[in-house]
Amino acid sequence: MLVRAARRKLRRDAFRSPNQLAEQLALPWQRPSQIRWAASVGPAGSTTHDARRPRHGALSLSTMPRHETRSLATQADVQPSHMPSFDGMIQPWGSRSLQQPQLSRLKPWDPSAPLVLRDPMDPPTATVRFGIGGDPIELYQNLHACLRVGRMDRATAIIQRLTAMYSPTASEVVEAHNAYLQTMSELAQHDPEAYSMATIEEWYDEHMVRKAIEPNAGTFIILLRSSMTLLEGSARHRSLRKYLAMAQQCCGEEVLDTINYSEDFDDQEWDALIRAQPERFKEPAPLEQQQDMAQQYDISTPLGVQSLIEHGIIANPEHTVKEVPQKGEGLNALKNALATFHESGRVPYPHEMEGSQSDKERAHAYMRQLQIERDAVDSAIERWKIEDEKLAKIGVHGVLKTKRMQALMWQWYSVLLPRIKKEMARTKEVLSAPSPENSRDERHVYGPFLELCSPEKLAAITVSRVLQSAATGRTNAMELKVANLSSNIGEDIRTEANADAQAKLWSQRKKERKRARRAMLDTLSLQPQNAKPIDEQNGSRVDPPVDSYLRKEIPVAIKTRLGALMMEHFLQAATITVTAEDPKTGKTLTSTQAAFHHHMGYANGKKTGWIVPHQEILEKISKEPTANTVHSVQLPMVFEPKPWTAFDDGGYYTSSHGVVRMKNQDHSQRAYAESAIANGDMEKLLSGLDVLSKVPWQINKDVFKVMVQAWNSGEGIGAMVAENDNLVRPKEPPADAPESARRQWIDAIRRIDGERSGLHSQRSFQNYQLETARAYVNEKRLYFPHNVDFRGRAYPISPVLNHMGSDFSRCLLRFANGKELGSVGLQWLKVHLANLYGYDKASLHEREKFAMDNIDEVFDSAKNPLTGRRWWTKGEDPWQCLACCMELTNAMESPDPTRFVSHLPVHQDGTCNGLQHYAALGGDFAGASQVNLEPSDRPQDIYTGVAELVKGMIEEDAAKGKKQAILLKGKITRKVVKRTVMTNVYGVTFIGAKAQVEDELRATYQRQDETTEIWHAASYVAVKIFDALGKIFNGAQEIQYWLGECGERILTSLSADQIKRLGAHLDGKQMVYDPKYKKPKRISQSLEKKLIKDVEEFKTPIIWTTPLKMPVVQPYRKAGVVKVKTQLQDVIIAKAKNTGAVDKRKQLQAFPPNFIHSLDATHMLLSALKCSEMGVDFAAVHDSFWTHAADIPTLNVILRDAFVRMHSEDIMGRLRAEFNARYAGSMYKAQLKRSSVAAKKIIAWRAAQRTSGNKPGRTTPYDYKDATFAELALEARRQELLNSENPEEKEKGREMVTPTSIWLANQDPSAIASYRLALLGETKNTAGRNFDEAKDKILSAEAEQVSEELEAEGKEPKDLPDEKLEAVEEELAEGEDDFRDDFKMADSGTKKVNARYNTMAVWLPLTFPPVPKKGGWDVSRLRDSKYFFS
Repeated sequence: MLVRAARRKLRRDAFRSPNQLAEQLALPWQRPSQIRWAASVGPAGSTTHDARRPRHGALSLSTMPRHETRSLATQADVQPSHMPSFDGMIQPWGSRSLQQPQLSRLKPWDPSAPLVLRDPMDPPTATVRFGIGGDPIELYQNLHACLRVGRMDRATAIIQRLTAMYSPTASEVVEAHNAYLQTMSELAQHDPEAYSMATIEEWYDEHMVRKAIEPNAGTFIILLRSSMTLLEGSARHRSLRKYLAMAQQCCGEEVLDTINYSEDFDDQEWDALIRAQPERFKEPAPLEQQQDMAQQYDISTPLGVQSLIEHGIIANPEHTVKEVPQKGEGLNALKNALATFHESGRVPYPHEMEGSQSDKERAHAYMRQLQIERDAVDSAIERWKIEDEKLAKIGVHGVLKTKRMQALMWQWYSVLLPRIKKEMARTKEVLSAPSPENSRDERHVYGPFLELCSPEKLAAITVSRVLQSAATGRTNAMELKVANLSSNIGEDIRTEANADAQAKLWSQRKKERKRARRAMLDTLSLQPQNAKPIDEQNGSRVDPPVDSYLRKEIPVAIKTRLGALMMEHFLQAATITVTAEDPKTGKTLTSTQAAFHHHMGYANGKKTGWIVPHQEILEKISKEPTANTVHSVQLPMVFEPKPWTAFDDGGYYTSSHGVVRMKNQDHSQRAYAESAIANGDMEKLLSGLDVLSKVPWQINKDVFKVMVQAWNSGEGIGAMVAENDNLVRPKEPPADAPESARRQWIDAIRRIDGERSGLHSQRSFQNYQLETARAYVNEKRLYFPHNVDFRGRAYPISPVLNHMGSDFSRCLLRFANGKELGSVGLQWLKVHLANLYGYDKASLHEREKFAMDNIDEVFDSAKNPLTGRRWWTKGEDPWQCLACCMELTNAMESPDPTRFVSHLPVHQDGTCNGLQHYAALGGDFAGASQVNLEPSDRPQDIYTGVAELVKGMIEEDAAKGKKQAILLKGKITRKVVKRTVMTNVYGVTFIGAKAQVEDELRATYQRQDETTEIWHAASYVAVKIFDALGKIFNGAQEIQYWLGECGERILTSLSADQIKRLGAHLDGKQMVYDPKYKKPKRISQSLEKKLIKDVEEFKTPIIWTTPLKMPVVQPYRKAGVVKVKTQLQDVIIAKAKNTGAVDKRKQLQAFPPNFIHSLDATHMLLSALKCSEMGVDFAAVHDSFWTHAADIPTLNVILRDAFVRMHSEDIMGRLRAEFNARYAGSMYKAQLKRSSVAAKKIIAWRAAQRTSGNKPGRTTPYDYKDATFAELALEARRQELLNSENPEEKEKGREMVTPTSIWLANQDPSAIASYRLALLGETKNTAGRNFDEAKDKILSAEAEQVSEELEAEGKEPKDLPDEKLEAVEEELAEGEDDFRDDFKMADSGTKKVNARYNTMAVWLPLTFPPVPKKGGWDVSRLRDSKYFFS
């Protein structure tokens, strides 16, 4: 009891007075003498109050595949500990469903066994006939499209092509046949005359049995279900027994168990299946007693309600929606998507459902969410029609100036729809009757995919997308390029075609069935159930093919062709009636003109096609919001998002969004993510996203009201763009003005037009944000489903309005759950106000005092925001400042401010968070101090620290008389260095840093001319900034070099599989495809060259695993191009390939910042999981973390603990171990300085090979600079012998001399020549003075370690004897003299060619240097830093 009382007092006193704010935060571990950590403690805050209702129906964690280990936290879970921990702090909201503590803990994992997927090889391709052909993925995509639209003859032809391409044992062949059988079975249920069980059996026998295609469990499940559906009586029983016997005889007991466990059978089918096996199972209970599973999905039953609760579907209380008066169908476009829900009878209320009133309302809310997601397109069409009918009633017919935009859209839609129907009819004719006459008709190619969508949806999508592009095209002309617009329309078609609500809901039901049936079979079985189903064997490793998910997608080229086809029809359908006054007669004239036209022009020197809107359309768009006239389902949700359980199963209920955002169409990231999820590796990440997604929000009505008033007045306040930009175009200079004056005038016009266009775009987007807020203003709760990018950083899926936006959108949102401030929260609310105003470099006490000193201004801002003194508008984030003024005013004017229930999110921001991670990784004391990791009395400012160091360097140079230093003396400010310091951690190059500094210096000197004086000064300052950062973050620079060195090696490496195939080729074996494909009867010379090129390319990307076990695959590859022929023009599109070469520059430049991003993402998600465990609402904007004011002390504890736990582990050592395991057996091409001893010996070895007849025709050292693939195969052979268990072979390997063994015997770190700086556009000088020091330190440590390991393993490398070196040196010297003369004449001594001449290549085993030794700073000291996040 005394311990709990002490803790409660500690929490109450944490922020008792402003004076105490000047002291260190009263965190639990800072006063160990006052606290004993016990099994249970008192409430985290005794003065706080939970303003929200208890949450009914906590998520049933036992039913979720990845949540099996979750349970409610109890006192029994909390163990005594002498170490700082959170496990003893109970949740302030006891009624809330909480996470199990294990989810917020970092469990150790073995980096020596990372998830590794086999790199795909270039597949074979089939000749295209009647639109059928291409590579296997394209054939699969075509097959699934044909099956979805019922084109069985075409599907049969595709399966025949696949069967001819694949080996009969390949799983892809069986899957294709299973898909066909499944479609036949479904068609038979709808049309028994066309398809019967006999038809299905005949097809199975002809296409699978006779062709020796081995069936799997899925095949027999389809046949068994077909028997149950299509047969009756004894025929049905015989068929079931037959296929069960075949499954057992052909495939074994494991397949039979998989069939019996299958969730694909419904309850009646499964009952029949079990009863058909009396020798294996007891007779099950009557079917009436097995209806629980079926009832779980009927929301009118108690079990249905319970199922909805268990799946988190009705986890929150009422989500009713109040009507908001609208002025017109087009004014509030986003709200209309919700308005369709309000129509009587659209979503019937479940009056007959058993359960409480709140249960019924939650179920109804869930159904409303489904309706919102499903009916976006249909409701938009209806709105267009209503708007047009309204205008027709008052006599407005087609005149552009009087027609609203949505009425015009209905007019275009009405004309476009018959054209699309006609196109689809023609497509059906071509596909149904292929003939030599129509064999070249493109409808054979795109036809099956066109039929995936209804003509109504196609027309609506096209109209909407073209209008959206026209609206944004004023600022982003790329949107109106024919290629981009075609791709975007095609992507919209793909999204609509794949929007299948039932598929997602059915997938969850199948998971539940599987668990229930497994339990039932354990009780019914008459035989021991030792074997697991096949899909559960082999532990947790599940590695699907990298490209498996692509099989049901639409090919990129066809998506583009479909988009272009729709655009062609739209251009002919969209017309406008333009009116003008005749200048002579004064009469009003009307003319029908095209609303859009196709135009060819030039962009960046290339001929490019554009879709150009009519000027009248552009003017109309600028006055009416149109960008969301067909609503994306990516709106904020009125119901808790679905928990993430698979890659594309979570967030929204009826539409699929990947949990990882795909970049550059790279498929590897998805393959790795799907495998990691299936293996259970990403449970913590998915749970963290669920935490972020389920935080309920509201629209801040008070702020929204002020924003609408300001918006309607046309005034620009803070980030709000004014209606009139007040930009004045300069007068054109006279005709006799000099050319320079005219150029300056043209430049000024361009700047003003660009600025005006940008402001228009911003105001349009802000209009959409206000419309969204207005649509949700009366919602009690709204939610933002989250996913992550490929680095693990979380983002809301809803794009228009969310808390990650600017000040304009953040101010509109507040937490739906309120919480009493308490004395702590009240003080943090004041600190938050100071931070938002821009007074954030002072101590916490000074910030609170700032708020109190300006309390009159705060009250005036809250009560008279637009008519008062407007103090809030001078803040750094004015609109959020206004929201805080209103919250603080309401609190201060309440009877007891500490009891005021606050909904405002209070922020805790990191200090250059990337540098915080670097400082912790490097153990830099100076760096840790500058970024507030080290305890201090006042917050430190890294930007000021760097600026002061740069000033000192410049003063020293100025004293020496350096011209640039004299020019810059006294001109360096915090602002000049801030952007470069901030982006240094994110991989800014010297060129980028120089541009940043140049912008600031020009603003300082008020010089916009193109003088080189400031340009040189910017280069000088950028070098000084990098030098200063090197002094502060010495350990961090070594880590950056280490990461770059590892990345460079990976990107110039060939995998063990590539090396093996190259060796086989050099041994005379013919190159072939992957073994799963049939070996072609004949391989042409061009095909063999293609296969060899595929093996020789550097295709290995940089891959690592985050502390949360998410695999990160950098998606930067060299994309190929595809030409798509359309009626408008040929469209060139990029086509990414998993088998393509990596983009070395992008991969290398992005690796260090992406690695740091993956760490800050881990810190954020760990904090989110702990907050959920503690019952604390949590939101994040990367390195800015939000919660209730009263919970800030708890959040501070959580943030520090998560960071300390992360960096207490050996992150860099684990990364090196993972790299060694992931790239084991690979070899990379290193560059050596030709003047080094090792390089000379390697050149001599290569020359000796020539004299022995192996390499004829070389005469100079330059001829021996390249490392050949023959050398690579030779070294691979040496490694194989050295690793042999046979002593003779091992000795033979020791005696082999290769370029690699020569290097290992003569290792010299100074001989390594890196191309990394040149690739990034830098030099040693611009990279910082510590570059060479870091290089020598790291590579010397590696050379020493490698030598010790080789000696310990008995693998000392064989060196080239000195006599052999001397024998060829004279000959090489003569040839070199002649070559140098020719070289100088041909290339004039250019630096690039000289650098190429002065280096030579050698293949080395892909190993990684030891991690730089960490500095002495102890990360646990962070626990005492109150300004780490503040």
